[in-house]
Amino acid sequence: MLFDNLNKEKEMKMQKGFTLIELMVVIVIIGILSALAVPKMFGTSAKAKAAEAPGVIAHWETLQSAYAQESSQAGAFANIGFTDPTGTSMWFAYVDGGAGVTSSIIANPTVAFGNCTTSDNFESDFDSVSDAATHMSAGNCAPSYAANF
Repeated sequence: MLFDNLNKEKEMKMQKGFTLIELMVVIVIIGILSALAVPKMFGTSAKAKAAEAPGVIAHWETLQSAYAQESSQAGAFANIGFTDPTGTSMWFAYVDGGAGVTSSIIANPTVAFGNCTTSDNFESDFDSVSDAATHMSAGNCAPSYAANF
């Protein structure tokens, strides 16, 4: 009988695993980390969506500059070889400002995301005489996500 009790004590000490307290501490730590990470993830997503417009506009400005050096005027999308990405973009619609001494492109969000609403926009006006572009924006989208625009 005495040996039976000693064997049971040895068996209990040999059991391996985590206590309930240890498991609860791990769950609390995971909860705290996820509470901090999830809001940052959503902000990054909106920033990536908003980054589309300045890149497209920079490409348009490069094409305008090359066209202006050849023809001494600014051109419409078709004249400068710019493919309007509105059909493939999930986030922006692009408006052609036409041809002449100056031209412009406007990027309007098609859906709201982050701080961007459908009434916000990114705009670039190109002047063929000075071969330079001027950036403007309306709303909260550009200041929130494209500080260098």
